[in-house]
Amino acid sequence: MKKQRLHLLPCLILACGCHAPSLPKPGEPLADLTPAQLAQFRAGKAVFQREFVPENGLGPLFNSVSCAECHEKPALGGAGDEIEVHATRFTSPRSCDSLFQQGGPVIQQKATPLLQAKGVQQEQVPAAATGQARRSSPALFGFGLIDAIPDATILAHEDPTDANHDGIRGHANRTVDGRVGRFGRKAAVATLFEFIVGAFPQEMGVTTPQSPLEETVNGTPVPPDTDPAPDPEITMDDLEKVDAFTRFLALPPPVDGDYYDHERIRRGKELFTSLKCAVCHVPEMTTGTNAVKALDRKPVKLYSDLLLHDMGPGLADICMEQAKPWEFRTEILMGLRLRDHFLHDGSARTVREAIERHDGEAQFSRDKFNVLSEDDQAALLKFLETI
Repeated sequence: MKKQRLHLLPCLILACGCHAPSLPKPGEPLADLTPAQLAQFRAGKAVFQREFVPENGLGPLFNSVSCAECHEKPALGGAGDEIEVHATRFTSPRSCDSLFQQGGPVIQQKATPLLQAKGVQQEQVPAAATGQARRSSPALFGFGLIDAIPDATILAHEDPTDANHDGIRGHANRTVDGRVGRFGRKAAVATLFEFIVGAFPQEMGVTTPQSPLEETVNGTPVPPDTDPAPDPEITMDDLEKVDAFTRFLALPPPVDGDYYDHERIRRGKELFTSLKCAVCHVPEMTTGTNAVKALDRKPVKLYSDLLLHDMGPGLADICMEQAKPWEFRTEILMGLRLRDHFLHDGSARTVREAIERHDGEAQFSRDKFNVLSEDDQAALLKFLETI
């Protein structure tokens, strides 16, 4: 009789699952949006997909022709295959120069035909740079929820002096005016709107009301006859639409995995904690009070503390604001199962490889992972496949 009940259990679980409310899929909007907010989401989606050409603002230097070109997998707003080049100058112990006057920190890799006719094919890494970086395009799912997490919640995880003696010294990055950063691989950008607005001139060469002047070619102004569009090349209304689209993108919900993997997933989750992965990859934070119901006091399974950590010399590249070359914001793992390349530069082809390249403050967790049994390693990796 007991054996029969065990055989029925998967069927009962599956039957109950049929009645569960459907969760947003990648690229879909958050639940609980008002009709007006859904209209903003759709309007922003159209601008997000707009392909720029020189006549309406592209370039003269650029990396991509639209937001969608870099954020497309597995759905609009997701990650991309493109790899950017960044460069800065770091002077020990803590001086960071973004090299803005010489074309940094984003080094555009493409030029419009009019600029190519002047002999410029792309921007060059400034000679003054002490570090170069390659950056993959992150998925934007759930970024509105991350933007809605209070600063105090992030700062509660800080421990820059390792007061609890666990070897982890996370600290927030801050902007020039002292605000807490959270976006970008170095957490150098404080708000989602700034993250979005900054992408238009840096990635597409599209001027905005906040940045109405064309960026230079390594410090030299672009020839005026290579820029046919009047500045600014995008309106504040369109920027706000893109902000709404990105802000209202739902985060991909975790998956349960196959019924027969539940025990292995449970074991993997335990290991994620016991190996101290969860100290930096904090599984969940909660948004603060918000006028938008869909963002108001919501749990966010982001798997990040949004703080900077020393990741060792092997991954070191550029500085950014207060982040030193070897410091990176803890990678946000939500939606990990949807990715096909890993680490900040996309150079790791598997999650296992990404783990094995952790160093610095993550050395303890990496070493503990490496000595796990094959079954336990498989369990941890299986758990990560559910995020």
